[in-house]
Amino acid sequence: MSKPGRNDPCYCGSGKKYKQCHLRIDEEKEREQREQTDAARYLRLELPRYAREERFVSDFDKALAHYWNSYYDETNAGQMSEFEALRFLDWFVFDYTLEDGSRIIDQYADEFGDSLTPVQLSLLHSWQEAPPAGAFELTGYDGQVLELRDVFSDETFTVFEAGGRGNVDIGEVILCRLVPVFDKTEFSTVAAYLPDNESEGLADYITAAMESAGIDQNTAEFVKANNYLLIHYALQKAEEAGRPPVARLDKHRTDPPIQGGHDYDADKERVHRQRNYGSTSPHMAQTRRKAV
Repeated sequence: MSKPGRNDPCYCGSGKKYKQCHLRIDEEKEREQREQTDAARYLRLELPRYAREERFVSDFDKALAHYWNSYYDETNAGQMSEFEALRFLDWFVFDYTLEDGSRIIDQYADEFGDSLTPVQLSLLHSWQEAPPAGAFELTGYDGQVLELRDVFSDETFTVFEAGGRGNVDIGEVILCRLVPVFDKTEFSTVAAYLPDNESEGLADYITAAMESAGIDQNTAEFVKANNYLLIHYALQKAEEAGRPPVARLDKHRTDPPIQGGHDYDADKERVHRQRNYGSTSPHMAQTRRKAV
């Protein structure tokens, strides 16, 4: 719905002019939305920056090899693509458990919470409570609004994504984290997806992992606690299909590596301004977005 002019009749049907009715309410909502959007942009930059501080280097190196199933480690971290770096840092910040049992996002909140604006702090707290990254089937879309279903819990979500559905088709699975931003749910950072013909074996893969570990647990809860297995599955499927599972193994890659491994602050703005998402073809490489 287009916004009426100040002297036009208000859209609510009250018979009053817009400036005498809903104008101030709408302006306040727009201000709150701008503040939340700015706060989300700030945290999307600040949390990965904080995670790259020297104090976390040992955990960073362990987490890197764990997340990428040893396709990347401290010796070749600088060969990650921008999207690979974004996805790993997102998992490292939100899901990785440090030696003291805390998460990086929790340490950041304890250390810098007092210096944040009320809007930034409120959003940070809501992100601390966000579920772990998961696997979501695209069940529908309308422009920038995506309808998703959690593959393991069947919970449904309506998600706003500025890039729309990208290359993802109905029935394909998106690997991502969902976080609140104002009155919407968004991806925390860039996402990857599994083509339809590669998502069918995901449930069996997770079941086999549970059996191998001797774990008798609700599947959805197991995935939340071990969501790096979703990436391991995608890497395996890419390799089985004859594609490079990661960018550093792609002889024809066109995107530059981030370089610098744990310390690539010089690339921060370039790394974090992109929010498009690519597919597993190859698994974590940038792909062309489709117009919706």
